[in-house]
Amino acid sequence: MRHVLYMVGLLVLGNAWAQYFEPPPMNPDPLADPDYDASAARVSDLPESDNARVVPREQTRVAVLGYHNFSNTKPVSEMLMRTTEFQEQMEYIHKAGLRVISMQEFLDWRLGKRQLPARCVLITLDDGWRSVYTDAYPILREYGYPFTLFLYTKYLTGRGDSMTPQMIREMQQHGATIGSHSTSHLYPKSWKHVAAQGEEAFTQLMDTEMGGSFQKLSELFGPIKTYCYPGGYITPPMLERLPEYGYVAAFTVIPGKVAVDEDVLQIHRYMIFGTDSSIFRRAMDFSSSATAAVGQQIAHSRSASPVPPFPVYPAPNAQASEDLPMISAQMGTVPGADLTSVQMVVSGFGHVPAKVDTSTGTVQWSPPLRLYQPPVTVIVSWKNTDGTAHKASWFFQLRRGTDAQQKSQDE
Repeated sequence: MRHVLYMVGLLVLGNAWAQYFEPPPMNPDPLADPDYDASAARVSDLPESDNARVVPREQTRVAVLGYHNFSNTKPVSEMLMRTTEFQEQMEYIHKAGLRVISMQEFLDWRLGKRQLPARCVLITLDDGWRSVYTDAYPILREYGYPFTLFLYTKYLTGRGDSMTPQMIREMQQHGATIGSHSTSHLYPKSWKHVAAQGEEAFTQLMDTEMGGSFQKLSELFGPIKTYCYPGGYITPPMLERLPEYGYVAAFTVIPGKVAVDEDVLQIHRYMIFGTDSSIFRRAMDFSSSATAAVGQQIAHSRSASPVPPFPVYPAPNAQASEDLPMISAQMGTVPGADLTSVQMVVSGFGHVPAKVDTSTGTVQWSPPLRLYQPPVTVIVSWKNTDGTAHKASWFFQLRRGTDAQQKSQDE
């Protein structure tokens, strides 16, 4: 009898031990990367004490997660995920022993006022969908996780699928921090349309969308410190104006782990889509083999892509004026290149509408605004006529004018 009890005890202990070390199963992922190593995301291999221990600031990595809408009955889309899947993801974070930090803790760490554990998670939810209150909030409160709501003020009506200010104030009492997602949530097309009307029109739009939202949200919910770019659209004037409105940090939709030297106005964020659970798994990959910006095309390209095998301007690692009139690549000598397939990505602008002259093989794009954040990375991708894909990249520095240099010294 004693032997039987001993064996039963071992079985129970073994099941508990396996449950501790094995993350909860994720939903099947139809878009999963066949080369993705799921074992790399098993951060629970470390004892809980190691996950909780603070480390020097430069050793911390933060995975910022971005969510939108939730439902267990409505059709799943990029912006809407199953509530049950959100529950599974929060349980994964819990079992992995990861530290979920508040926005204030994140800002204190980034600005040099706090140390954190090596692996942290920051949870953000965009727009102001009512399901954040009805579906996500109870789960977050169950786990005791702090979170940030990025709200756009025209959606705070309480009508339809939107939340009321009263709902938001209740969540503030239980772990929610409020950030701005603009006034109207304009998409890049609208911003570009106004930018084409001139600097004055664009400034007025920024005052309304970024400044107006800051003021309104501050009146409703107290001090606002952070901004989230709608559609991930960023321009140099936005970067210049954000601190003037009172923001101390801003978040993108570009995935990647956040390190202490992250540009505080262009913070990486993993947007967790309802149609692709692999994004969450990549966000949870804190293994040493993971790059500091997994999936972040521009940062990865500096070391992973070859220098272009064709003339480019500005030349790689050259110094160029911040008022650069043209970025170009001479691809006429690339064997078998299908020039109609060429695409160009420029840091700070994303995909740009580069013009391709098939007669000369010239690919060029003129920045509509002054370049701001050095170094500037350019990625050119194309396909050959046989269908094979290729990519090359380079980066160059910016040579500031006298006024800009003086402003930098004054700051």
